[in-house]
Amino acid sequence: MSYKRTAIHILVMVAVLSLLSACSTKTNEKVVQGASKTTMLNPLALQQFANPLPLIPVATPDTTTDPSVEAYTVVAEQTSGYDFGLRKKDGSEFIDPATGTPIRTTVWGYTTNGIQAGYLGATIEARSTLDGPTGKPVQVTYINNLKDGSGNLLAKHLLTVDPTLEGADNGEPEVRIVTHLHGGHVLPEFDGHPEAWITNNPNYAGAPATATEPARPAGNKVTYTYKNDQVANHLWYHDHAMGITRLNVYAGLAANYLLRDSVEDNLNLPKGAYEIPLVIQDKSFNQDGSLHYDANPLLKPDGTPYLDAAGNPVNSSNPEFFGNVITVNGKAWPLLNVEPRKYRFRVLNGSDSRFYNMWLERSDGGAIPAGAITQIGNDGGLMPDSVPVGDSADNGLLLALAERADLIIDFSKFPAGTSITIRNDAPTPFPGGSDVDPATTGRVMQFKISKPLAGPDTSDPIPANPRSLIPLDVATKTRFLNLQETEQDDFLVYDAITGSFSKRLKILINGLLFDDPITENPKIDSVEDWVIINDTEDAHPMHIHLVHFEVLEKGSVVPGTFDAQNAPFAPVGLLPNTNPDPTQPSSAYTLQPNERGRKDTVRVPPAQGSGLTRSQGYVKIRAKFDILGTYMWHCHILAHEDNAMMRPFTVIQ
Repeated sequence: MSYKRTAIHILVMVAVLSLLSACSTKTNEKVVQGASKTTMLNPLALQQFANPLPLIPVATPDTTTDPSVEAYTVVAEQTSGYDFGLRKKDGSEFIDPATGTPIRTTVWGYTTNGIQAGYLGATIEARSTLDGPTGKPVQVTYINNLKDGSGNLLAKHLLTVDPTLEGADNGEPEVRIVTHLHGGHVLPEFDGHPEAWITNNPNYAGAPATATEPARPAGNKVTYTYKNDQVANHLWYHDHAMGITRLNVYAGLAANYLLRDSVEDNLNLPKGAYEIPLVIQDKSFNQDGSLHYDANPLLKPDGTPYLDAAGNPVNSSNPEFFGNVITVNGKAWPLLNVEPRKYRFRVLNGSDSRFYNMWLERSDGGAIPAGAITQIGNDGGLMPDSVPVGDSADNGLLLALAERADLIIDFSKFPAGTSITIRNDAPTPFPGGSDVDPATTGRVMQFKISKPLAGPDTSDPIPANPRSLIPLDVATKTRFLNLQETEQDDFLVYDAITGSFSKRLKILINGLLFDDPITENPKIDSVEDWVIINDTEDAHPMHIHLVHFEVLEKGSVVPGTFDAQNAPFAPVGLLPNTNPDPTQPSSAYTLQPNERGRKDTVRVPPAQGSGLTRSQGYVKIRAKFDILGTYMWHCHILAHEDNAMMRPFTVIQ
């Protein structure tokens, strides 16, 4: 979505607001209230760099039942009283005036083999089966056990569900989950199809497959097997339920999955206490500490409230969400005290819509020494070349939604006692949106070199060439695909913050909804080039399940060669453009060194200009499709995914 779009100001605003008030239930009143500025916790009032960074635990596998696999039980549970570390500047706690107690947050999270993190979940570690008998498949039983504090099954979601969105518009239960191993090379039945959800009701009888939907499991559990037949990588498992993915992940259903192999072992990278995952997410909070996720009244074209089947007013979230508090591993603006040695950080952008362009900034104003921060891997695993990143805003680490970065930071290059802040300046939406607030969302976390060296740093020097990768074969087919934004004439959305009305956006791929007939059917073991064209004003991080692809090109389509409303198409030609808009960062429009190797998520540049001079951004990727079955590809801005920017593809014989 572009915030440049024109809001539709309705002359009957007073009458509409009266109707909203007259039709509101308590639920609706709370949502409308939560969408206003007055009830949200002010991020400028929060203490920063005082919460210790939580170190995410690693779950221990069960090998007793079946020695041929490593077994895990992952239970989705609700936790009340979770502490995000929301404190006043002086370190004192905020008090909820309604209860007189310190504010805390109700969240969802995974309990993994008995480790209850409350928010998010423990890390699963595994070894690649490409290494032979040292690696084993992982078998995970996912259980939906979302209950309140009294042990009652939850029937209402923690956040506001929009029952008009595809996948949530046929009376589906609000509390449903299905888990996707992001980046996993898995069989389709274990991929977490968004409509193969499980409920928290053990008595649910399941549903058979239809022409457009897979079978849904009976009861509240399902077991998946992950073959782990891929190279070492930072994967992550997160919820993928149709129409509510954004809500389930925002509530806390996400966790790391680290895959190891012998190539990684031989690099002798920092490990143990010196290898730390960082899950970066933006949040907003209401004054009582509860999670805030925008939900605004949905109206008919005449300005009257849109009602659900029970006669209640419907609230719809925006097609993007940007929180005003940055959390890392579930704590607001945390601090990590470090030793003067090398650390390995496994960084994940787990936000809803926010891109991050991150770099290190010293509290003493000094320069970042050469070689102090290096990227050795991305979301495809170790890269063919190390890349210096993050030493300045001009050489920032740009991470879109779901992208990962494998970083080595050498704190021995800084004086003892130095404080180092991770800064961020990525606009919202990226790349042409509003500037971040340098005092809040412009900061991520802080390191302080305050601990003595516990022992010699025995890790090897940072590798120049972490992994050699064999290029994929030349493609036998090229597909042209198109990303679009359109407006829905049958819905208006009232924004309580701006006091304006606008048509609700519909964000599409090839002009198609999720349930439209499948148009991408690559043949088994074929190599294809996909040219993804972006006709919108935002960059879209496109994720393709099953495959790890090569990014071959990134740039702009020659103006006039592409009809944005009709795809697939046959363009006259594609010409990369280093930067069609010199006011925007070139990293949004050009293939970057840290996008080499393999990827599972790629940033597609936005369109530029208007009329006859308008050009579309594009990427060209190459992938091998080597497992039969149906998988997803979608934008990983989660609010976009839930607003129809997702399509299935089927690998056929």
